[in-house]
Amino acid sequence: MMKTPGKIFLAIASIFSSLTLIQTVRAVPASQLNLEIEGITNPRGNICFTIFSRSDGFPRDGTKALKAECSPIENLPVTLSIDGLNAGNYAVAVFHDENADGQLNTNAVGIPQEGFGFSNNPPILTGAPKFSEATFFVAGQTTTVRITMKYLLRI
Repeated sequence: MMKTPGKIFLAIASIFSSLTLIQTVRAVPASQLNLEIEGITNPRGNICFTIFSRSDGFPRDGTKALKAECSPIENLPVTLSIDGLNAGNYAVAVFHDENADGQLNTNAVGIPQEGFGFSNNPPILTGAPKFSEATFFVAGQTTTVRITMKYLLRI
């Protein structure tokens, strides 16, 4: 059975429109997250952060974090950059590791003796915030989150 020129034209046009559609689809580039950490009381030690993409482990279990890292404090305020994040919801916990021992030191009753903070700067009343209280959305090329450090029991 012979095809008419009209049917052939429609078939060719359909193929070209599919190819054009394929060419216009682009991969979404990974985003960069900039953490601007304010309120650090002194330049001693390190700033440590954990970033979570789900509530499991937030904020205490760094083994369940998407990324955990400590960096020496060089300038105040501190800005940290995290590359390669996909668009989505995240929450960040940070602490000022003044004695550079890699952990948030607490007193005998569990009150932090070093500074700490969370994305969204939620109020700290009786413990760490829930993931949902610290969650923010990463989208686009760059997202900036400001975190204000809290130092408890300091005069």
